[in-house]
Amino acid sequence: MRFLKKIDANSVFIVFIMAACILLAAACASNDGTKPSLTIKNGFADASNLPDKWYLALDGDWEFYWNRFVAPGIHSNAAPLPDGHFYFPSNWKSIGYEVEGYCSYKLGISGLKPGKLYGIKASSFMSAAAVYVNGELLASHGATGRSKADEKPGWVSTVSALKPDQEGKLDIIVHVSNFTDRNGGSFNSFFLGDYDSVLAAHNKSIGWELFKLGALAAMGLYYISLFMFRKKEQAAFWFGMLCLTLAFREACYNEYFILTLFPGMPFKLLFVLGYLTFTLAVFYFSGFLHRSFPNEFPGWAVYIVGAVSFIYSVIVIISSTSFSSRLLFLYQIFVFILGSGSAISIAIAIFRKRSGARLFALGYFFLFAASLYDILLSIGIIRGVFSSQLGLLSMIFFLSLIMTRRFAAAFTVSETVSSNLVKVNKALERFVPKQILGFLNRKSIEEVELGDSSSENMAIMFVDIRSFTRMAEGMSPEEAFTFINEYLARIGPSVRANGGFVDKYLGDGFMALFPEGAEAALKCAIDIQARMKKYNIERTENGLAPFSVGIALHSGQLMLGTIGEAQRMDSTVVSDTVNVASRLEGVAKEYGLSIAASEKVLAKLEDPTAYRMRFIGKVRVKGKVEPSSVFEIYEGDDEEVRVKKDLIRSSFERGVDAYYERKYGSAKSYFSQVLEVLPTDEASYKYIHSINKMNPV
Repeated sequence: MRFLKKIDANSVFIVFIMAACILLAAACASNDGTKPSLTIKNGFADASNLPDKWYLALDGDWEFYWNRFVAPGIHSNAAPLPDGHFYFPSNWKSIGYEVEGYCSYKLGISGLKPGKLYGIKASSFMSAAAVYVNGELLASHGATGRSKADEKPGWVSTVSALKPDQEGKLDIIVHVSNFTDRNGGSFNSFFLGDYDSVLAAHNKSIGWELFKLGALAAMGLYYISLFMFRKKEQAAFWFGMLCLTLAFREACYNEYFILTLFPGMPFKLLFVLGYLTFTLAVFYFSGFLHRSFPNEFPGWAVYIVGAVSFIYSVIVIISSTSFSSRLLFLYQIFVFILGSGSAISIAIAIFRKRSGARLFALGYFFLFAASLYDILLSIGIIRGVFSSQLGLLSMIFFLSLIMTRRFAAAFTVSETVSSNLVKVNKALERFVPKQILGFLNRKSIEEVELGDSSSENMAIMFVDIRSFTRMAEGMSPEEAFTFINEYLARIGPSVRANGGFVDKYLGDGFMALFPEGAEAALKCAIDIQARMKKYNIERTENGLAPFSVGIALHSGQLMLGTIGEAQRMDSTVVSDTVNVASRLEGVAKEYGLSIAASEKVLAKLEDPTAYRMRFIGKVRVKGKVEPSSVFEIYEGDDEEVRVKKDLIRSSFERGVDAYYERKYGSAKSYFSQVLEVLPTDEASYKYIHSINKMNPV
């Protein structure tokens, strides 16, 4: 009861759907809806009360003649005395006769309509049979014999047309022999009815068998395909192979589709294939159970099942059908023990609340009940119709639900992980620019490996706050970080808007790269200065001191890549271009420049004259022989400063020329003229200070 209470609404709904499917299957496999009754007793039946359309099994007490092939003839009182009247279908052993031997079954039917076309459906016998109606051979299942040498076993399903005699009677005599199988006789009913009904029922049976075969094959291929794409799901492989094996088994029995594909197939081969589908199905089921509940059904059990199944399969292949079929009972005992152990494992899995355990138990219950019923039927304890197919179908249905739920859960987890990964990647982009990944030909940061590198040509920008150390002295650590973040929040968008990205934050400054080149970097620098003006206005209104930033621009070949070690690595940019840009940032600070740009930047501008600029001088970078020319771009300065710098530009540049020509007196004079117009020009003060320090003659 506690187990039933644990079954949720979804499980109840699934059971309801399963029950509906079973009822539908039973309807498809049954007759056309009419259920007439025919009493067969002492080898005789009266069909006079049957309707025009009917289809029924000729199950009942037939005359039985042991070790006698009764000559086919019209039913009459002159017939030889039978050994008894026994229920058909049944096997000889259940009524006390030897397994090997031969016999005749005889049934007389009266009350039929003379001249009307009827039909008989007869399925396989153990191991050969000949069906005679009114003295004529109607169907053969192999070739019967009085000894093993004479017999040619054969399994087949046939539908035959016949007509009763003028009195409306049928005399049915079936010769059966068995020197090949573990049982003699038949487990399959004879079906009789008007021909259209028999044929319709036969077609329904074929359709049902094809449906099962196709469904099993489709599921098998589907789950094998899933395994191929996701090798981690070992259970999918075992379940897929189980489905394919059962699909092939469908082709080997019931309607014997395999004989349609390969007519004339030897009985030994058909026998072996049929038996191997049993041993393989048992092995794949054990593997699937282990992969579904590895802690409850251990791996060593799968090896034992595989070993026993392999040994019996070899026996089936190399020995006679008579010998191997008799050993089937031992293998069935082994399977029963396996089934009991499996049931215990499933019960433990339910107790431990393993995913899918309850569905597994429901399917297993259907299969176990159907199998137990068929075992009792096969040994003659009860009578009825075999139900293992419906039990097996129920089991496969529940197993497929487990697999579907498992893959659905895996997909859900995958989607969650993917979603989280997207979030993580977006978060990591704040630490490692996604543009770096693009240059390294990587789609995500998890693909980046130590030593990845790429050579690119682009512009580089260094930005630094002027006198930040002095500003930070009056701030707490929290205030300092808040200030830096507020400042970066205002100028970071400008970098992105101009096609650049921040590669590294350097305390109070940062380094940005511009794949689109010098023009984009320069426009960004001018925009940053404009944003700084607005920010300083806000600070002034809030009673805070304004501040300024210096920007350095350079352009050239860069080497982007990853450095570090296995447990910790970082992206970086290495090249002379970075060194020059870094040195230019120092020059901008020394000379009080808002934007310092190298001659390479100017050379790559579409129209350098479109920007206000002046030549500042030449800078020698450590490790390089040739100095680099530096220009100040004052396009972003205040309007008043821009106007004054336009006025003194000529004087300033003449002073620089004189300085490099060592005409220090003339140079000092020019710089003094500049300071008269623009007293705050730090570059002129720098040159005058340098001249005074050298004390030229």
